[in-house]
Order: sequence, then structure tokens, then C-alpha cells
Amino acid sequence: MNKWCKSAVCLALCTGLFLSLSACTSFMELYERLLIHGIGIDCGKNGYVVTVRSSTSSEEEGEEFFKSEGETVLEALNNLSLLTGREPFYSHNYLVVFGRECAKEGLDSSLDFFVRYYNTRPAVKMFLAENTAEEVLGAEKDGKLLRMSELQQLANSSRYNGKTVGMDILEFVNGVRREGSSPYLPVLKAGEDGVKVVATAIFDGYRLQDYLTLEETRGLLMIRNQVEKGESVISDEAFGTVTLSISTREGKTQVTLGEDGRPRFLVKIQAEADISAISGGRTRFESGAYGKLEACVGEELQRQAEDAIRTAVLKNSCDIFGFGNLLYQKYPSFWKGLDWEKQMAECSYVVQVETKVQRIEEETFDVLGGKRNA
Repeated sequence: MNKWCKSAVCLALCTGLFLSLSACTSFMELYERLLIHGIGIDCGKNGYVVTVRSSTSSEEEGEEFFKSEGETVLEALNNLSLLTGREPFYSHNYLVVFGRECAKEGLDSSLDFFVRYYNTRPAVKMFLAENTAEEVLGAEKDGKLLRMSELQQLANSSRYNGKTVGMDILEFVNGVRREGSSPYLPVLKAGEDGVKVVATAIFDGYRLQDYLTLEETRGLLMIRNQVEKGESVISDEAFGTVTLSISTREGKTQVTLGEDGRPRFLVKIQAEADISAISGGRTRFESGAYGKLEACVGEELQRQAEDAIRTAVLKNSCDIFGFGNLLYQKYPSFWKGLDWEKQMAECSYVVQVETKVQRIEEETFDVLGGKRNA
């Protein structure tokens, strides 16, 4: 083949490739896509009911609301084309919300689509609805549908309050599959003022078992050393009512095997606290009251951690703290003959909290509100 023929063949191949790509691009036009921002999944009479929030373009401000049904999650989502004439597109998705009934039956069948399907994003935020996912995705704020980007931010609220958890789909699935651990999810409640986090759902595998209160959730986060910031209000005759900002640092859990062969877990929590406000008519905080304040804060945090262990481990056999995984890593031979789900409630759990309240310079205030050092 001479040089001219080779050039002609190359030109023909390039032209064919260009036309092929052009055809694909035309087929993949954005206006033909249903750009999904949020997905809600509820159990239906004959399978699943999916609720979807979407926009027609990535720049569009408003969001649309659609609902469809199917025998499987994928079929229900694909049936959206019957309503919209557009193909579901998942790369813009922010979150997935599961209804309570789905969680009670087990999320394995409804969750598999998001892990397996080639066109989904398994790292998106994951929530559980207090009632139905449709209520959450249909919630309004100031007369308008709550934007899914705002709802997504609720998964990050733990850094501001230390009472809520964040979870994505991959983290949840890994929590199920990891030796000696159980997953959990933030629980959303829809109301007149929008949507808020009200609890933490705890799971045995993929099945919902129970809920932690917000205070117990703080106990969970402290044991996992994940409290960046949170408020605590302490009242006592020695110092009145004090509001503190708390955080945890370098806490850890130790495991040993007792003489009776039972695992013993020692949870050490190190907390720091800053005085944010003093109320009750006091204008100064006496330095001698710091020890009492630290003791009161420590008692409250210890109670929250112990309550979380009592609800999750002792009552429901849900190891959301990873105690079993710690045992598995340190004593692998012992772990092989252990039925952890049945025996975790028979183990010993001790919580120790060390609290340090940052000292502040004592101040007094005159009647005009001016400030001067004491």
C-alpha cells in the first residue's frame, strides 16, 4: 500500500470515528437527561416506590419532583422516563434517603443497585427517614421545595453540634461487611420548617434494630473520637449555669481478656471544654469552681457514652463502636471461635472520661456594661 492509500485509509477511519462520536454526543444531549439530585426509596405494594428530585440542566435553580414504582429499585427509576421522556442520569446525585419500612425489612436488596450499577455514585450521602423517604424529599422551606444540596449538608452538621452522624453508601456497606462492626445512619424528620436530624438509626447487618437519641449519639461520637465541636450546659450551686463548647482529642479503647475468658473493654475519652457563657446572674467565675465544673462535665459525658453502649451493644447487639473489630485484630485466634453477635452483651465495658476546662481570665463588669480585669 503506497503512502497516498495509507493517508486515505487513515482519513476515512478518522471521519468514521468523528461521525460516530458526533452521533453519540447527539444521543447524549443534556436536555434528554433527567439530572437527579436526590433519591428516596420506600417499600410499595408490588416492590418499590422511588421519589426523585431533579433538574433539567446543571445550571437550573429550581428542582422538579417525580415519583414512580417498580418491582425493583432500578425498574422504578427507569420508569421515570414514562413520566418525563428523559433518561435518569445519576452523576449529579447528592444523596439517597431510605424509608423506615425498607430498613425494617433490610436494606440489602434496595441498596445493591447503588453499589453495583455502573451509572451510580456509591459515595453519596445516605439517610434514613423517620417515616417515609417521600416526606423528606417532598419537604418545603419558605413555601419552596427544600434544595437537595441543603439536605446534603445535614450529614456534615456533626462538626458543629457533636450530636449527629454522617454516612455515605460505601461507609455503610463497609460497616456491614467489616469484622466486628455494625453500621448506623442519621435519621431525618420532615416538618413545617423543613427537615432536621432527630436520631441515629443502628443496624444489625442491613436490618434496622433501634435508635440512639441525640445525647446517646454524642456518646457514640466521643467513643469514636469524632466530636469536633458541641455544646454542653451544666448547672450547679458552685458556679451557676455554664454553657461550654466541648471537643474530644486522642481518646482510645483498649481490650484485654479477663481470667474468666471474657473480653474487657476500657474506653478512655479525653475532652476539652471552653466556657462560652455564664448565666444565672453571675458576673465572674471563681477559679476554685473549675475542679467542680470539670467533674460535672466529665460525669455528663461519661453518662452519654455509657447510655450509647447500653442501647446499642447490651440491648440490641449492634456493635456500632467497632469493639469487635478491635478484638478481632488483637486476638485473631480467640475471635475464630467467637459468636460476637451473641456474646458482645456479656463483655465488660468501662468508660473513663478526662475533662479539661480551659481557664479564662477573671473579669468583672460595671453597670454600664464595660469590662475591666479583676
